[in-house]
Amino acid sequence: MKKIIALFLAYMMLFLTACNQTTSSETTSGLPNGSQSQEQPKDSELKDKIIQNNTSDFMDIPSRILFEYPVSSNQFSTIYIFYYSKADGKAYVYCFDPLCDHTGGKCLALPNNFSQNIFLKLRHMFFINNRFYGATMSGKIISFAFDGSDMKVEYDSGYGSGSFTNIWSTNFRVYDKYIYIPMNADENGNPHILRFDTETKEMEDLTEKTGAYILPDFFYNGELYGRGKMPGDWYKADLSMENIEPIEEILFSSQFYGSKFFSIAYDRSGTESKAIGIQSYDMKTGEINVFTNETLGLEESQYTIVATDEKYIYFYPNKTILVGTYMDAKGQERKLYKYNEGKLYRVKHDGTECVCIYDHPEFEFNSSSAVLCGNKIIIDGHHVGIRDNMAVTWNAGMKSGTISPDGTIAKFEDVELIY
Repeated sequence: MKKIIALFLAYMMLFLTACNQTTSSETTSGLPNGSQSQEQPKDSELKDKIIQNNTSDFMDIPSRILFEYPVSSNQFSTIYIFYYSKADGKAYVYCFDPLCDHTGGKCLALPNNFSQNIFLKLRHMFFINNRFYGATMSGKIISFAFDGSDMKVEYDSGYGSGSFTNIWSTNFRVYDKYIYIPMNADENGNPHILRFDTETKEMEDLTEKTGAYILPDFFYNGELYGRGKMPGDWYKADLSMENIEPIEEILFSSQFYGSKFFSIAYDRSGTESKAIGIQSYDMKTGEINVFTNETLGLEESQYTIVATDEKYIYFYPNKTILVGTYMDAKGQERKLYKYNEGKLYRVKHDGTECVCIYDHPEFEFNSSSAVLCGNKIIIDGHHVGIRDNMAVTWNAGMKSGTISPDGTIAKFEDVELIY
């Protein structure tokens, strides 16, 4: 019977892997837009599309959405990688070995302990041509197959393998087949930009070749946009950094769609910056549009933008609210606060039709990013309120809300974690 189950699981592993096969180069990362699916478009589709990686809590790949989440056991908590199946709406620990106990430095679901002297995080992993690539601060690039097998050290800088050997910055960026890597300093203390070609396995020091340093922030129309060594210096360049042009600072952010970035708008005319609404910046036209609190029809507030899609920006207002008091483990009375009202809004890209799509006074969003999957929105959250005259939180976890045809969400349900 055990052999039959093992064979069945092996078959399912192959089937799930096959579901993820694509014919074009795909690159995803811990992404913005909740999880902007960074599937690399074909060359003919690159025009007017922002490509940015490694800035969110989710990695959106064709058949699954990967995320990290703590699992508590015996008063201890371990961070595992789970994948949300787009097919059945459940989340499974990211391990394909039916005999694995998810410990011992051999499990894909625990990348921080995946292999001896390899220290990875989901934010430092990329999905390129149906294969995972990971970059470490100690100067290594590893890759492995979709199921965690066939692990290879693709590049080793030779600077050491300890977790505190921070030769590389974690501001990795990916475009097409390339991984761009900021090196903190050379022997003279100068930063460099490296570029690793995942097809040829070649590492180039672009700073050494061109004499230039640009910290890549994003890519647009096949060009690299980023900052120089000095504060306020902005540039755009070709992918090899051979042709560089100084530009004005760009209002980029971790939330974008197509050619537009979306961020919080501020009034900086006084001595202190004041949030006044939401703004968009269009890379295609250079146009800035500000949607003030008054335009949105909302009270003055700072917002957290969690996701965008082809039509809408999804956000919640930040607001500190005293829930009540509770007794801690030492018997001392403590105050419990929540930092949003449990209200989720959406507004069109042009700032019109701002509506509240979810409202639950005993709910609090825990995450600054969400992911959109069809008519679902997935985000971390919990309930908070007064029970038996004490302020308490309960039912924390990854939540999934179904967006109805009228745009509203009736409730957020628990995403089942299977491990």
